[in-house]
Amino acid sequence: MSKKILVALDNSDYAEKVMIQAVEMATAYKASLIGVSVVDDSYTKGCDECEPWVNVIDKCKNILEEGKGCTEESCITFQHKMLAGSPAVEILKYAEREGIDIIVLGHLGKTAASGFAMGSVAQKVAAYSKCSVFIVK
Repeated sequence: MSKKILVALDNSDYAEKVMIQAVEMATAYKASLIGVSVVDDSYTKGCDECEPWVNVIDKCKNILEEGKGCTEESCITFQHKMLAGSPAVEILKYAEREGIDIIVLGHLGKTAASGFAMGSVAQKVAAYSKCSVFIVK
């Protein structure tokens, strides 16, 4: 059975560091890597076409594309997925649904929508995940 590593990417200063660590782990364990970016839609409910929502989606797409660029030299499989909802909840649901073996995320970050610190996301994921969690500092 092949290993699957989920790397949670956001719009924080830690995103690049988190991605580098996830690529190193995937290479060492010969695992596939799945990049996930979650748009916290609580700030943009009912605003499908408004400019802030479009900007958030564009930021998440850029983050995931940058993640893809990090994996091209390392010969690992990289998939990416953009989700909407509460970041911790969506990461946990996706990890369980997809049979993820380990989740890699930063200890602090920013949601692409709000710019607020999300240390609580790392805490919630670590507390409620059914798989191992690696928190990058």
